[in-house]
Amino acid sequence: MPIVVANRFHNKIAIVTGAGSGIGRAVVLRLVNEGAYVLGIDLNEAGLKETKQSSCHPERISIAVMSVTDEEKVIEKVNEYIARQGRLDVLVNVAGILLTGSVVDTTVEEFRSVLDTNLIGTFLMCRTCLPYLVTTKGNIINTASTAALHGHPFMSVYAASKGAIVAFTKSLAREYLLQDVRVNVIAPGGIDTPMNKNVRLPLDINHHLFDNLKMPNGRFGKTEDVAGVIAMLASQDGCFINGDVIRIDGGVHS
Repeated sequence: MPIVVANRFHNKIAIVTGAGSGIGRAVVLRLVNEGAYVLGIDLNEAGLKETKQSSCHPERISIAVMSVTDEEKVIEKVNEYIARQGRLDVLVNVAGILLTGSVVDTTVEEFRSVLDTNLIGTFLMCRTCLPYLVTTKGNIINTASTAALHGHPFMSVYAASKGAIVAFTKSLAREYLLQDVRVNVIAPGGIDTPMNKNVRLPLDINHHLFDNLKMPNGRFGKTEDVAGVIAMLASQDGCFINGDVIRIDGGVHS
């Protein structure tokens, strides 16, 4: 059944990180299809260009090739884009990396790398965008994972970074409650993305550890499934949802 697309973001301005592939790309395309102008941020220049070319309205998409961990670049590019557009209504933080493996085999440098991208990157984007979102009474959607809410074997470092995003989001939502800025977090699980396709687990593991993660309907979710939820949360349809965690996993953890 084709998705009936509304026009909930007519002339709204949004920023989406991780826009070069997967969920981030799907979010950019969904928001643009509903009328938004979007800045897509990613380290993958080729991926960003593909996202733009995939849109029916490429003229509404701007791109910035950079890491969300680069404080100076985040401040520069975000301020530059908002100055050009005159406002900001929505921030969607999707950029993230996945590290799998045993804790005893994980280096401090690897742990810090995951925290830098997943957590510090989210923090930097929120910190930079919040003054503008206060003006427009806009909103933020951060991206966690079902790994933040349930035990996922060999994903402890990733889960720690995503659990921190959940806590960060809840407190931020409360902090900005009286300024009418909503902050929510999604927790996808079992979504067909390039990151999930590249998961590498240790050899000789007991696969029964993953029995509680099997998809009950036998299929992975689509990135468009997640983008639809994000579009709802970011629009007026989600106006009474704040400080919440929305699990998107097809019922795996029901």
